[in-house]
Amino acid sequence: MAEQETEQELTREQRLEIEDKAINALLSMGAKFSVPLKINPVKPSKWFNLKKRIFRKRNKVWRDKRIPKDWDVKITEVPDVDLGRTKEVYMRHFYIKPLYLGTIDCLRKLYIAIEYDEEAIQNQPLQESKRLFKYIDQMAVIAAVAVLNNPCVTDPNDKSVKELAEFFIEHLTVARLQKLAEVINQMMNTAGFTSSIRLIREMGTTRPKPQEQRIE
Repeated sequence: MAEQETEQELTREQRLEIEDKAINALLSMGAKFSVPLKINPVKPSKWFNLKKRIFRKRNKVWRDKRIPKDWDVKITEVPDVDLGRTKEVYMRHFYIKPLYLGTIDCLRKLYIAIEYDEEAIQNQPLQESKRLFKYIDQMAVIAAVAVLNNPCVTDPNDKSVKELAEFFIEHLTVARLQKLAEVINQMMNTAGFTSSIRLIREMGTTRPKPQEQRIE
């Protein structure tokens, strides 16, 4: 019995260590995710392939003109339940870099604007859940701010946040948004920031040693 308890305790410690390493990796390296587009992939035209064979020295890459040039999009095979096989889809890739303080401050303001009442959720879960759907636009903006993670997120006249938020509204499901929100919340590292504040306060309240006790 004692050996089994020790083994369970070690397993629990190992699990916590793995989770801690995963969070640290998330904070230091960021996170990647991808979103499928709602348009079907098309192959290069015969005319393009012919020109490529004739002018072999020209390193010209075919591009679907329906997709903006600044999007990171690749064709990926995904399983299709209806067809019972895999199919090719356009997948737009994103990379959330470690969040800067300015981005975190902007996210904080967006989070504060969301009114959430746990007691109302418990008393009237269905009605309150439907009421919270009014924050879909706000959650999409939060995701866009975290992905952009640059000074433009604080500029009300910049269109980058609005355009990316509109993309997320059109392409993200509730399940994907939930996972993305969890990642963003971890990357904000509120526990680490709280520890920094606590440390600064402790340093500020520490009384300096008298002159005679100082080590020269």
